[in-house]
Amino acid sequence: MDTRPPAGLAGVQHPNGTGGPMFLVTLDYTDPARIDELLEAHYTNPDGAFERGLVRLAGRLEPRTGGLMILDGTRQEVDAAVAADPFVRHGAAKATVVEFHPTRGAFA
Repeated sequence: MDTRPPAGLAGVQHPNGTGGPMFLVTLDYTDPARIDELLEAHYTNPDGAFERGLVRLAGRLEPRTGGLMILDGTRQEVDAAVAADPFVRHGAAKATVVEFHPTRGAFA
């Protein structure tokens, strides 16, 4: 099996430099009507994933039923940031955190 990175990704390093785990966080909206009012706080919350520098990739789903984030940090940091997210704290979204170990692509 070829374990070389795809073309154009040679030399790209795991963001935390350890080759350790990363985390896929899915947010499933449980109260979609509240998302727009909480959106700015979701991005600027000082205890959240964005302000703590954990986010490597994020975006909303289409149709707009939730979102996803790829986070880089320790499990403790990720869990704390997700618990502090205004979407989660105010019951507007349910979060699921999945740990994974990148083996191919930009984060491998």
